[in-house]
Amino acid sequence: MVQNTYTEPLPAVDLTAKTPAFAVQVAPVVERIVAFLGSRAKACSLPLSDSTVSPLELASPNKAGDRPHTTFTRAQVVAIAREVVAIMSERPSPSDVRGRVPSYWLGSKAPVRDLAKALTLTYTPSKGKNADVELNAAGHCVAAYRRDVKRLNKTNTLAATLKSGDGWFAVGVLDNKGEPRAYTSEKKARKAFCRLKYTVYAADGKTVLETWYDTDKANRLATAEVYAQADSVGKADQGRVSRFAASTLDDLSPPAVRALAKKAGAPKRTHTGKGATARSRQWFSDDITRLEGVMTPQ
Repeated sequence: MVQNTYTEPLPAVDLTAKTPAFAVQVAPVVERIVAFLGSRAKACSLPLSDSTVSPLELASPNKAGDRPHTTFTRAQVVAIAREVVAIMSERPSPSDVRGRVPSYWLGSKAPVRDLAKALTLTYTPSKGKNADVELNAAGHCVAAYRRDVKRLNKTNTLAATLKSGDGWFAVGVLDNKGEPRAYTSEKKARKAFCRLKYTVYAADGKTVLETWYDTDKANRLATAEVYAQADSVGKADQGRVSRFAASTLDDLSPPAVRALAKKAGAPKRTHTGKGATARSRQWFSDDITRLEGVMTPQ
């Protein structure tokens, strides 16, 4: 009998090295999935958590750098692959990748061999920290998807904080609309005030010459001018906050919107099938409070 090598743990993480791009971190996982799909093995161990952030969410390593592994059946691995390929086919995945994912690679009837082909695609960013570095396309696309979901998480957490009247503000700190920027805690508001008042920039206005915590950090934090939402003149406009959350939802990728609708309890007919993205957006728009509690910290 041929030994199933897909149940052996993947190598430990080097905790002494700088954390690489998400696409680099998940590359070994994607490679194992591709190899497994091309085999006759019935089980595969992957270092993935049960987080709902993304289908390739890595489990946290222990002090030795080992990530806990979970054993998946063939059907479960195929389902993960289908979800990843779906993410690759839509925004915010780069157009270069989307253009290389044909429609017959998508959906429940897509052949497994085509799923494997999709997962072997590569992508080379033209800008950013990984400019001119060839990355696993699946990992790069899922990384962009994760950023979308986490941005909504942050927005929704803030909206819930303001709705309960527990927000904090820093004197002089405004958002891009010129309104007082809200924070979820007094500590964050104090840091925001210090960043605004004490950070020293070069003539270009971007290069930081001195951070607010380089000198007298404790005293600066203690004397920062902040105020609680309850002490402000009038409570924050929850309607405005909810509309902001909805506008953030509009910026999310289609897979993220559908996944959120499913998590929020939308009927199956809302988040599945042709036109599911539009129905999911409408479902949230009909009652924006459905966003509350959907995105909890992972």
